[in-house]
Amino acid sequence: MKRVVLLGANGQLGTDIRRVFASAPVQLIPLQRKDLDVERLDQIAPVLRSVGPFDVLINCTAYHKTDECEDHAEKAFAVNALAPREMAKFCSETGAVLIHFSTDYVFDGAQKRPYTEQDPVSPLNVYGVSKAAGEHFIAAHHDKAIVLRVSSLFGTAGASGKGGNFVETMLRLAASGRPVRVVDDQIMSPTYTMDIAEAVKRFVLEHPDLYGIYHCSGEGACSWYAFAAEIFRQRGVKADLRPVSAAEYPAKARRPAYSVLDHSKLRAVCPMPHWTDALRRYFLQKEQEGGIR
Repeated sequence: MKRVVLLGANGQLGTDIRRVFASAPVQLIPLQRKDLDVERLDQIAPVLRSVGPFDVLINCTAYHKTDECEDHAEKAFAVNALAPREMAKFCSETGAVLIHFSTDYVFDGAQKRPYTEQDPVSPLNVYGVSKAAGEHFIAAHHDKAIVLRVSSLFGTAGASGKGGNFVETMLRLAASGRPVRVVDDQIMSPTYTMDIAEAVKRFVLEHPDLYGIYHCSGEGACSWYAFAAEIFRQRGVKADLRPVSAAEYPAKARRPAYSVLDHSKLRAVCPMPHWTDALRRYFLQKEQEGGIR
């Protein structure tokens, strides 16, 4: 039976990975931040060594507060670039497969067609630069790595450190009765973390040797405004929702205007459902958990 170590096991993505592996024929070893704080780079190898031999390391740790990263570049690079480097070096020494997650923010959004894995990276913000550096370090130190670039995540556990996710934030704003203004000129692909978790399980159980970079996002694309509109439509919520431009709501970190990912390469391993269907299943899961009334 394969032994699989999961870092960031209590986060939004890590929670769903634990769910999908609950019935899988593997021994999953979940580690939380209290078990390993990846900012402490010198602790990564000793902690990983302490769990005993394992076949796969899944790294769900990340510093993903995009605007905060602009002011805390050292932390962003430690967590998003240097920590994956240490994981890659350890996995290279032990022969374990490394599964790591990157982001659509490694692209600048200048083109108008979905980005493929072969397109050159050109990030606009510190977060994107740190994640691109993480990809580079992994490639430099380990040839048995699977890197999944993901986009605009939502999962029932909510985003660690962000006070939920975009779906929860929109519903909370609507419930408050306040006007909801959402950017309509940034196009991306919302992605349900459960669908990413299913893809990870498929790699681990069926395709552990298909190394390389893969784009792993929801099928289809929309603006954040259209995403909000679909959230309200599916829940039957009436809200004062109006589109705005990114220029009207300036943020510290620049975002790509278009960061849709082409996941044709991933389709051979695990087709990704359309984001609207993923949102429907997200709400069903939330209802089962008692999270939505």
